[in-house]
Amino acid sequence: MAIDHITHIGKDNYIIIQLPNDLYKIYHTGTEVIHLGKYGSFYSKDIIGYPYGTVFDIAYDEKNDTADVVLNHNFTKKSKKEQQHQPGIIKPRLNDTSQTLEITEDILVENFNSESNKLLIDKGSEAQKLKTSDIELLKKNNVNTSKIIKNIITNNENFNLKTKQSQEKYLVRKFKKFSKCFKVERCSPQNILKFLMDKNDMIRINDISLESMGLQLNLSNIQSNGNYLLMDETGGFLIYSVLERMYGGREDDETKNGTITVITETEHPQLDLLKYSNYSEEFLKKTIKYLSVMEILKPQNEEEIAAEFKLLNQNLDINDLKKIEKDKLTPLQQRKLNWYNKQVQIYQISQNFNHYDAFVVQTDFELKDCIQRFHKFIKPGCPIVVFCKFREPLLDLSNEYLMKSNNYLNVKIMQTYCRPYQTKRGKIHPLMTMKSNGGWLLSCYRVLGIDPSDYI
Repeated sequence: MAIDHITHIGKDNYIIIQLPNDLYKIYHTGTEVIHLGKYGSFYSKDIIGYPYGTVFDIAYDEKNDTADVVLNHNFTKKSKKEQQHQPGIIKPRLNDTSQTLEITEDILVENFNSESNKLLIDKGSEAQKLKTSDIELLKKNNVNTSKIIKNIITNNENFNLKTKQSQEKYLVRKFKKFSKCFKVERCSPQNILKFLMDKNDMIRINDISLESMGLQLNLSNIQSNGNYLLMDETGGFLIYSVLERMYGGREDDETKNGTITVITETEHPQLDLLKYSNYSEEFLKKTIKYLSVMEILKPQNEEEIAAEFKLLNQNLDINDLKKIEKDKLTPLQQRKLNWYNKQVQIYQISQNFNHYDAFVVQTDFELKDCIQRFHKFIKPGCPIVVFCKFREPLLDLSNEYLMKSNNYLNVKIMQTYCRPYQTKRGKIHPLMTMKSNGGWLLSCYRVLGIDPSDYI
């Protein structure tokens, strides 16, 4: 039975792994061994076929399962190099419906009896009888996380003197430090955004937030069979988000035939984030067309293309080349014919006035010039949505051009910024460490303007 790569982990796919410390990492299942740093390693083939969202535990050595307290241990010490080259055995939590990377019930102790910490004496590191070398030896011998944390609690003189809330925080910190579990997620735009946030690389996608991206796609009315014009300066993140709205990750759905035309600054755009989409090269080539700014603004017509072809190929006529059967073409002749067909395709695309269903913009270009030059390609009554991480460029675009023109209606500027709050029993306060404000959005509709003097 074939694996549904939308819902299950497949071969040769990019995946995102969430670690116990809430960090996200991108890996490829084509790699034989996936290394998670201090959390261990495993064979990638062992996770193939499981549903996305499954939590896996890296198995410990069963021989060390009976170890309770490590003060009187008798373990075999393994070298660091030997540990790195020994992938563990993973165990999926198939019966766990929550599938969260949180501290499990078997680690929590039952005696939360401290109502206050008035008897607590701060002894610093002296309160812990367990030495660092003992803990490291337990980790190297793959002792279960539950037993490591219980040993730490047992040898901590102050643990039972802490309040219940302090004990829970202490256990969560130790779980994130010593746990050997991970969660596998699909490499979707939402998870890629979380990955970039963890890397503090939000400038790569213009500091856009998940809410702003979702609002931009909604305002653009992205649908499965639409044709859309994009300007993407986010490394392919915007293109991937639009593709997900149009196709939902499925390439073989014959009812969906939408296309995307991307206006780029150069002939070879930098779209490195698009490789994480797991779409095939053939599908991307069929669905996405790339045009540079000069190609779409000053295209050559078919006569000029034929004349340039003749000049570059020593007076070879393109009509003579077309008469040759496809099977008899040499590789050089095939490349020449492909170049000519590509130039003709660029010309045809540049003449598609009133063709596209929306114009979605995330660019560093001058916004007024972009809208003014490319709005003729958008169908009347269709939206134009512009994202910018600052409000001032959108205000200038709105007040100095859009509001004064008869070609645009319902001009709006909006923001999705909302500060999250931390809530506990009897407490509420805002989180002070936000990544960014999410940016600003401008939306309007292109219409066929009429000069007011015609009514006078």
